[in-house]
Amino acid sequence: MITFDDSQWPLLSVTFTGTLSAQEFDDYLSKMTASLSRGEKYLSLLDTRGLSSAPGMEQRQLLVAWVRRNEPALRQLLLGSAFVITSPFIRLAMNIMCQLKPMPSPYTIVGDLKVARAWTAERFRAGGLVPPASLLEPQGAASTGTWGRR
Repeated sequence: MITFDDSQWPLLSVTFTGTLSAQEFDDYLSKMTASLSRGEKYLSLLDTRGLSSAPGMEQRQLLVAWVRRNEPALRQLLLGSAFVITSPFIRLAMNIMCQLKPMPSPYTIVGDLKVARAWTAERFRAGGLVPPASLLEPQGAASTGTWGRR
């Protein structure tokens, strides 16, 4: 299952749980396209902690193709993406996707939601935007580290 929350736009929060069906993944790409179609700068925070398995090869290929098709809009509108990934298998899948098609906008991969929120808040500031209060609220647990590029 995938839950989208754009109630604090220009922050798009996406939460993944369980195992993603082909239809759910197609819906995810459609909703990501709709976010780009707004034509407004935004940031995404993607939480995969509840995901039970890494995306399959077909889903990875679809995502790579989607990034290629949308690269100019992603470069212009997406100020950054923070991925919360605790599974080593999902990190590996993400690494493979980034090798096949590097992300056109800044991103980070972290193991802790608090670290993802802090990084996203900083990207808001770097983009000249005020971060939503939810990114600035204390969230508890200590960081488990980061991996990725800024």
